[in-house]
Amino acid sequence: MKKFLPLLSFVGLLILNSCQKKIDEFVPDSNSLNAPDTVWQSIITSGMPVVSLKNDLRKQTVLDSFTYNNTGIVFNSGDLSLSISPNTIITPAATTPSGTITRESILLQKKGDYISQGMPTVSNGRLLISGGEFFLGLKNNNSEVTVTPGDSVTVKYSSANLFTGTNVFNATGDIVNGFDWVPNAELSHNKVNITLSGYELIINRLQWVQPAYIFDTTGIPETVFSLKLPSNYTNANSIAYISFNDMQCVADMKGSTGTRTFISGPLPINRPVTIVVISKQAGDYYLGLEQTTTSLPSSGSGTQQIVITPTKTSLAGIKSYLANL
Repeated sequence: MKKFLPLLSFVGLLILNSCQKKIDEFVPDSNSLNAPDTVWQSIITSGMPVVSLKNDLRKQTVLDSFTYNNTGIVFNSGDLSLSISPNTIITPAATTPSGTITRESILLQKKGDYISQGMPTVSNGRLLISGGEFFLGLKNNNSEVTVTPGDSVTVKYSSANLFTGTNVFNATGDIVNGFDWVPNAELSHNKVNITLSGYELIINRLQWVQPAYIFDTTGIPETVFSLKLPSNYTNANSIAYISFNDMQCVADMKGSTGTRTFISGPLPINRPVTIVVISKQAGDYYLGLEQTTTSLPSSGSGTQQIVITPTKTSLAGIKSYLANL
C-alpha cells in the first residue's frame, strides 16, 4: 500500500493543477450576465436602458404635406390646423420656401401622454397646468423651415381642457437629459386664444409648444417626495412621475445618486396624486403605481417618504395604462 502513496500524491497534484487552470480560465455563466444592475449613474448616456425605455414609450409623430407658394394657406389635417400667411416662414438660406412642405406633428392632451413622451408639465421647477402639448416641424426639400423673425403662424386644435390665463411655453432639452418648459418672452408674437372647441395659438417658434399657466403656490405649504425602490431599480433603468389626479399636471422625479432615491420638486400639499414608476431591465418591463395625497410629514425633514415595488408587465400593458391616465 505504501508504494502506491507517491503515485496517489502525483495524481492528486495533477488533479489540483487541472482544477487551478479551470479556475484561472473560468467563464461566467451566461445567466449571470443578466443579473440585476444596482449602479446609479451620475451621467445618463444614450446607451443606458432608461433611454431605450423612453424611446419605447414615445408616441409616433404624424407626417403629412401640403403645397405652399407664398400665397397663404390654411392646412387642416390630423389633430392640428395650421395657418400660414405670406412671407411668414423661411428656409435656412433665408429664402421663402415653395412647393411641397412636409409637416411633422403630434398632439398630447392626456397626462399619460406627457409621461409617454417624457414631457412633464414643469417650468424651472414650478408646476404648469397644461392645455395640451404639441410638436410642429416643417421641412422644404429636407431643410428645416422656421418662422420668419418678427412674424408668426397660427395653430388650432380641439381640447376638453380649456383654461383661461394661459401663455405660450416652448420646450428645451432632449430625451437623454430631460425637457424643461420656458415661457416665450415675445408676447407681441405669441398669444393664446380660446375658441368654442379648443385653443388657437399664435406662435413665433415651432417644435414643442404648449399653452399653460404656472400653478400659484403662494400661501400653500409644500412637500417633497422621496421615492425608494428595490435595489435593482436605478436611474439608469427606471423613470418616475407624479400625476395629479385633480389637475392637468404631471411632474417628474429625478434620480439622486447620493441617496439612491427619486426626488421630486416642491409639491403643494393636500393634492391627490398617482405615482408612476416604469422600468426596463434585461429586456423586461416593470410598472409600479401608488395612490397617495401630498402632505407635510408630522416630523423629520419635511420630505414625504414613498416606497414602491413595481411588478413585471409588458410594454403593451404599460402603454394601455398610460393611454387611460
